[in-house]
Amino acid sequence: MSLRTAVNLWGADVAARALADDAPEPVTQELAREVSRHAGELTDAAFARWALALPWPRFCAVVRIAAGVTRTDLLKEDA
Repeated sequence: MSLRTAVNLWGADVAARALADDAPEPVTQELAREVSRHAGELTDAAFARWALALPWPRFCAVVRIAAGVTRTDLLKEDA
C-alpha cells in the first residue's frame, strides 16, 4: 500500500485531509486485518465506499493504512 493507493481510492484532497487529521482512530492489528480482508474481498470502488461509510476518525485510520503510513507502527506492535 502507498500514498498512490490512497489517492487512487479517495482522491488527493480527501486522502490529504484524512492523513492530516490529528485525531484518527488508533491503528491496531485488528483494524489492519479488517482493512486487508475488505480490500481483498471487494473491488476498489466498493472498498472505497465501505471506508467512506465509516465514522471519520476510523476512515482516517483506514486511509493511513492504505497509504502505508502506519506500517512501521504496526510492525513495532508485533515485536
